[in-house]
Amino acid sequence: METVESWLSEAGAWIWGPMTPMVLLAGLVFTVVTGVVQVRMLPAMFRTLLDPPLKDENGEDRSVSTLAAFSISAAGRIGTANIAGVSAAVAMGGAGAVFWMWVIALVGGATAFVESSIAQLYKVREGNAYRGGGAVVYEKALGSRIMGVLFAVMVLICAGISFNMLQANTIRVAVDEAVPTDAAWVNWAVAGVVAVLTAAVVLGGVRRIGHVAEGLVPFMAGAYLLLGLAIVVVNFDQVPGVFGQIFGQAFGVQAITAGSFMGMVMEGVKRAMFSNEAGMGLTGHAAASASVSHPVKQGFAQTLGVYLDTLVVCTITAFIVLSANPRVGGEEAGAELASASIVDAVGTWGAIALAVILFTLAFTSVLADYYYGESNVQYLTRNKGLLTAFKLAFVALTFLGCLVEPTLLWSLADFLFPLLALLTIGSLLVLLPKARWLLQDYRAQEAEGRNPALTSDRLPRNWRGVTCWEPEDAMDHDQAQAYRREHGLAGTAAPVAD
Repeated sequence: METVESWLSEAGAWIWGPMTPMVLLAGLVFTVVTGVVQVRMLPAMFRTLLDPPLKDENGEDRSVSTLAAFSISAAGRIGTANIAGVSAAVAMGGAGAVFWMWVIALVGGATAFVESSIAQLYKVREGNAYRGGGAVVYEKALGSRIMGVLFAVMVLICAGISFNMLQANTIRVAVDEAVPTDAAWVNWAVAGVVAVLTAAVVLGGVRRIGHVAEGLVPFMAGAYLLLGLAIVVVNFDQVPGVFGQIFGQAFGVQAITAGSFMGMVMEGVKRAMFSNEAGMGLTGHAAASASVSHPVKQGFAQTLGVYLDTLVVCTITAFIVLSANPRVGGEEAGAELASASIVDAVGTWGAIALAVILFTLAFTSVLADYYYGESNVQYLTRNKGLLTAFKLAFVALTFLGCLVEPTLLWSLADFLFPLLALLTIGSLLVLLPKARWLLQDYRAQEAEGRNPALTSDRLPRNWRGVTCWEPEDAMDHDQAQAYRREHGLAGTAAPVAD
């Protein structure tokens, strides 16, 4: 097993060498082409979260709301990577890694906007709900079923196996830190509880996942922020020093001359990206499930999710660790370091509080990983038996993840997710002009005083593969009927761009 872990670690480092500048450069390209959308449209991002889901002719919610889709993606974002991952980034790359996490969050906001807007544009209708993501985008927008299948398989491996097991493992580590014991049965008990809870939720489908995430994520993320703020108050005199470390090491001559500069940047970029998932191809699944009047609205919501994840939650973790360990750097660490830092600041009750928070956040991340996996199983096959088999396998892997060594799971994740990101960012660069057009259409309608709504007759005629966005996909039932009468479409289907 050590040989496998060593190979994965070396392969991951080799992949991340060229991936680090590519991710930063791609984020800059998305930023420039969209006119710094991640900053300029910030007020609209907050307004979008309050949009209710569209209604059908019976007054029922047509699908998940913007807030529910945001919560599903936030459930995937806010979890292990925010606490264990950030602790590892600071331990391995030093305080300067935090600055590069902020950078990748800022440019990653534009990446998330493009990814989610495109996923919404090419979503497909499935019964009373919508489904989409990178696999659908590859097939519908780029005309490649083969690449769609490859992407779907990669998501199943990454979210359904690797990330799922890592999130579950972090729950076990957090419990170990809060209740130190050598009794082997404790780990098995934790694994059993996590597996049973996972099974109870995933068998209920995406709406139940959305409702659970919508309820738990804001509450537990808020609890973690309150814990972090309490530690800030306790160590308030260290705040200037912590920020001085972050900026000083980010551009420090010592890091450059010691040859550790690129290692610091790499740690910051990969941990931030693993945390906020911008450009990884996962949040597009949640974005596509939302019932919104215009694709750009989900682009806004998911950009806001990147900021919440990295600029807020990850920064709190970094401060907790650096205020307790100002000289940290060069050693491996994870949730154990965060727990020890909290205990150092507020006492042993802090480890118990962190265990409860991390249990909840990692659990909701497990649910998000299941949803990403389910979306791609449904893309690959309509066989309900295979979907049931995936559910059972997912629950079994969640159980197993609690019992495996965390270093192996981190090495596996660091090897797999840049490959998924490469597939995602490559497709987004090709489709970037369409995201720019969508943004311009949204702003033009907003300038007219309208609630922006995309309908298929507005799309350029050479846009192939768009199967939704007839009036009923972008408007409530009564609005759609009025639209059809106004445009002479009553009783007919709205034209789809060819």
